[in-house]
Amino acid sequence: MRIAIVHENWGAGAARCAQDLRRELGRSHEICYFPRSANETFESVLAELARFQPNVVHCHSFYGNLPYEFLPAVSQRYRTCFTVHDPRPIGTMDLACWQCDQNSTCLRCPLLRAGWRQFLRNPYHRQRKVKREAHRQCPKHMQVVAPSRWMLQRLKSQELGRFGLHHIPYGIDLNHFKNIPNTRTEFGIPNDRPVILFSSWYETKRTVGTRKGLADLAEAFISHVIEAMPDAVLAVAGESFVPNHPNVRPLGLISQERLPELLSTADVFVLPTLADNLPYTVLEAMGCSIPVIATNVGGIPEEIVHGETGLLVSPADPPALGAAIIEVLSNRPRAHLMGSNGRRRVETIYSIGTFVRAYERLFEEMIATEAAE
Repeated sequence: MRIAIVHENWGAGAARCAQDLRRELGRSHEICYFPRSANETFESVLAELARFQPNVVHCHSFYGNLPYEFLPAVSQRYRTCFTVHDPRPIGTMDLACWQCDQNSTCLRCPLLRAGWRQFLRNPYHRQRKVKREAHRQCPKHMQVVAPSRWMLQRLKSQELGRFGLHHIPYGIDLNHFKNIPNTRTEFGIPNDRPVILFSSWYETKRTVGTRKGLADLAEAFISHVIEAMPDAVLAVAGESFVPNHPNVRPLGLISQERLPELLSTADVFVLPTLADNLPYTVLEAMGCSIPVIATNVGGIPEEIVHGETGLLVSPADPPALGAAIIEVLSNRPRAHLMGSNGRRRVETIYSIGTFVRAYERLFEEMIATEAAE
């Protein structure tokens, strides 16, 4: 197969998905990946696609670089698959759009103020109208993928529901993401103290700083965990603000290659996000046999089995988050069992092989359907 993959000039989970597919599918198929440079344009992508003549075009978060009208333009020319990693196709990255159940109409949107004049001037209304029109112009044979069942249900409720919808969870390389003993010294983390790890690629940029919940973790750690466990350490990785406390260790941005070493330093991984789709960080920690505490939002309950592979807590609830951290750190045998269970769960459901094969089958079906027509 000749497969074109179109993303944007930004990282995080959507980039992981696109780049993993680029690498793994590239072992057996011919891949053309976009963007090729920071100066990629609507016209340059279409020109290269015309030269490459792909059997399938796989769009990810292309709208960070290209106008949204690219989707109907490309889907009218080529068999197109569109993976929805966040609410931007049906809204924005604001928490209001992540958490909203009104995307089928958007008429009760909290981002829109009362009054028709304000309603019509609001840029969100215009952006949503553009996306609705773009979706209307896409041919019905376009296929849409949701990484989580939570996102799948969101898409079913509005205009993207008229296309073929598929649930394909992310997958991770379990030969890479595995527990690596004795790595704390490399990161300047004490060997004889309980360690809580938080990691987020972009914590302070765009709306991620609000969304990933580090402020709630800081409050839980300083106001609750430290009182019960004065020697506990909170390690913070990523381009994040760092809570001001002597027990907090700032680690900065850690490369993808070193993430298994970093994750293996932790006694518990914590992701107190206020909204999410299917975060890779949870799967990566589970792959490294680390118990995970995360909020009960988005697709996270699909990843974590409460009480078996980790604990789920309500979002924006620092006391509950602190209690969950203390519960895991206070029972080392149970924490170890949670970590082992998490590893087995990822092996069963979220392996890179399962992930890639699911996309490969979908692309083959799309091509076969085109040939039958």
